[in-house]
Amino acid sequence: MKKLLSNVNAYIGLQKALGADRLRYAALEAAGIQPGETVLDIGCGPAYYLDRLPSDITYHGFDTSQPYLEWAGRRFPSASFHHGIFDADAAAGLPEFDVVLMLGLLHHVDDAHAQELMRLCAEKLNPGGRLVTVDTCYSPGQGRISKWISDNDRGEFVRDADGFMALARGSFDKVDGRHLDSMRVPAAMWLMTSTV
Repeated sequence: MKKLLSNVNAYIGLQKALGADRLRYAALEAAGIQPGETVLDIGCGPAYYLDRLPSDITYHGFDTSQPYLEWAGRRFPSASFHHGIFDADAAAGLPEFDVVLMLGLLHHVDDAHAQELMRLCAEKLNPGGRLVTVDTCYSPGQGRISKWISDNDRGEFVRDADGFMALARGSFDKVDGRHLDSMRVPAAMWLMTSTV
């Protein structure tokens, strides 16, 4: 599966087949990105959704997959893509942001790393800036198939809503979230918006 997902077109096709692209679109809608804003996308992958955003934003995407970034760079030449992990050193060389996106990232990192990411994001956001995340989660009343998907996600740190909210509350003044069920398979997802 890992080899298959390293192929950009196969990855995008799977995202669309499962309806995971709908999660990203819901997150982009929640972010409310406006013309002229500056956006940081941590774990952007091939960023196939960029054509849904205003054309005059300043966009920086981070990912660890060079093939994904090369594909994205060819398709979106006005965006800036960075190969590597977003950390304090990477943050130091970047501008302040209006919006930070982490779409499907937090359930892949442990609490300590997630809290450090939250702190860095809060520091890099302009006043009133927002962080939008969406992740596989556990939810009350979750069906058997949905729970199986949460249990077997490639991310090793799937949390319930309270777990995700707790990660953000140490760094953000306001944290809101809601469950999403927009995928084509019965999977539980948590969409969270955190504002400084």
